[in-house]
Amino acid sequence: MTWLDLITEPLSYGFMQRAAVGSLALGIAAPVAGVWATSRRLVYLTDAMSHALLAGVAGAALAGASLMLGAFVAAIVMASMVAWLVVRAALPEDSAIGIAGNGLFALGAIGVTLTGDPRALTHILFGNALTITGVEVVAQVALSAVVMVGCWVALPVLSASTFDPVHARTVGVRTGVVDAAVLLALALLVVVGLSTVGVLMALTLYLAPAVAAMQLTDRLLPRLVTASALGVVAAVTGLLVSYHIGLPTGPVVAVVAVTEVFVAYGVGLLRRARDHQRLMGLIPAR
Repeated sequence: MTWLDLITEPLSYGFMQRAAVGSLALGIAAPVAGVWATSRRLVYLTDAMSHALLAGVAGAALAGASLMLGAFVAAIVMASMVAWLVVRAALPEDSAIGIAGNGLFALGAIGVTLTGDPRALTHILFGNALTITGVEVVAQVALSAVVMVGCWVALPVLSASTFDPVHARTVGVRTGVVDAAVLLALALLVVVGLSTVGVLMALTLYLAPAVAAMQLTDRLLPRLVTASALGVVAAVTGLLVSYHIGLPTGPVVAVVAVTEVFVAYGVGLLRRARDHQRLMGLIPAR
């Protein structure tokens, strides 16, 4: 079997095609939002979000509704609660995230107990890309598109409020509202990854490529493009590797994404060492 066969053979199946599209949607959009979240120091939100979604999933299971819909509602409730606590109650972001996340997690724990079969919800945490439906693919692509378009339209406001928040507030930018928008983008992307790689692994794909891109470039636009490209590589590589070795897709995608961080760190060290040598005149400047 050739290298090309290793790629084309899995994609000859319909379930793998659907999984690939869903993985691509998450791989493209999640790291873009991740760049803004890491720059705005909202990383703690990722852990809280994974816990908060349990409330929506458990509620949907009890009601016999779509688990993806339940997670979507919980994500919106989480983002709204944090935004209200930050903007209206003037709480620090970490305090607001902790209150909202732990409160919803407690409700989720009660709900899981009432379902009587907690094991039925494990695929929400770890995903199952091979069972994704056509409807879920359409929803994932649509939500990812909303996030990407929103990030592009709001690029000037995001840049101003992230890198010079004092000036942004001076000219009338409501930084709390911008934080709420970033929270909403994260909520949508967590739902995108729900059935593909699972909540926990979606958050890794959201953060790791963004962190890796920070090691490779200091400029904003190249960082956004690099993060998205690394997200695609992690998502597609993880999906194909998991198919060939027979392991769950979510954890494999997460391992690939985390590996990218260490590789990028090594590349960044080499680049900085070369720049230092050029500065010292040890190698000719370009």
